[in-house]
Amino acid sequence: MKKLLFSSLFAIALFACGETAEAVEVPTTVQSAFNAAYPGATDVEWEEDGDAYEVEFMLNGEEMEAEFSALGEEMMVEED
Repeated sequence: MKKLLFSSLFAIALFACGETAEAVEVPTTVQSAFNAAYPGATDVEWEEDGDAYEVEFMLNGEEMEAEFSALGEEMMVEED
């Protein structure tokens, strides 16, 4: 019984995390600025942070993170 309960809670948590990541609607201007700055980026994951958009991605085998304003201006970038 405990295994079933644990498995169910784990599945719900995974679904909830996946739903949140997919629900972010990134403006076209932000997506265009990102694509121009980082062509060839893979594993792109967006997150909305107030008036800004944070993006985690892979580029040339490196984990990267950047932040863009709603107008598409790059505000920050870091390599992990």
